Amino acid sequence: MFIDTHCHIDSYERHAGENFDTLLARLPHDSDPAIMLPEAFIHVACDPADFDYARELSEKYGNVYAAYGIHPEYVETETPEDEARMLEMLKHPKCVACGEFGLDYHYGADTREAQTKLFERHLRLGIESGKPLVLHLREADDDALAILGNAPLKGVNVHVHCFTGTRDFAERLLALDANIFIGFTGIVTFKNAANVREAAEIVPDGQMLLETDAPYMAPVPYRGKPCHSGYIPYIAKTLAETRKTPVEEIYRLCRENTRRCYGI
Repeated sequence: MFIDTHCHIDSYERHAGENFDTLLARLPHDSDPAIMLPEAFIHVACDPADFDYARELSEKYGNVYAAYGIHPEYVETETPEDEARMLEMLKHPKCVACGEFGLDYHYGADTREAQTKLFERHLRLGIESGKPLVLHLREADDDALAILGNAPLKGVNVHVHCFTGTRDFAERLLALDANIFIGFTGIVTFKNAANVREAAEIVPDGQMLLETDAPYMAPVPYRGKPCHSGYIPYIAKTLAETRKTPVEEIYRLCRENTRRCYGI
């Protein structure tokens, strides 16, 4: 019924103190009937130290796919060797995307110049790989749009993951000459996230994705707890209410969008 298009299984295991096998076994039997086991997971490795574990997960589980990138938080520590390893991982048969990478001025405002240069380079490498791109864009709207607007993105699938911006930012992203998909996490359920719900109202049916960014930002009523992929029904329910459409239609649309974006 749904795929979690963006999660960090290794981080979930550390935060929750629960291994992935245990999570898979208990989700179908959870006491909360809203919680469901996803059809598949896209595990995102955005720290070079985690690349090998991501590959191992994708090789062990038929329904786990991987994405490889370097998060902007590593702007001052990444090496040419890290990038070379990322490019090699992108060739793996279970790799479905390059990312996440991008800009984060919430925590990294003092490294803006270095981040923009890194973003431009990773964007070029990602486009050259031929893979869909997974972007982390936080509080960097103008710089992100300027860089994306100058990139050769025509025909490229781009997942702007964990959308936290405004309706205006969403509209400007959607106007780019690329196949833009906007991912919604548990943030859409937060009382103080009216801006995200306003953006969700205007994203076209064919351009939205369901994701958790697990283990972060668990949806209400589990806010504050380690997030896992089984919580997606709460995200889908809020999107359905926001867009005034049946939740079954949200699942159908997002499942088809996942197929178009990632090929799974």
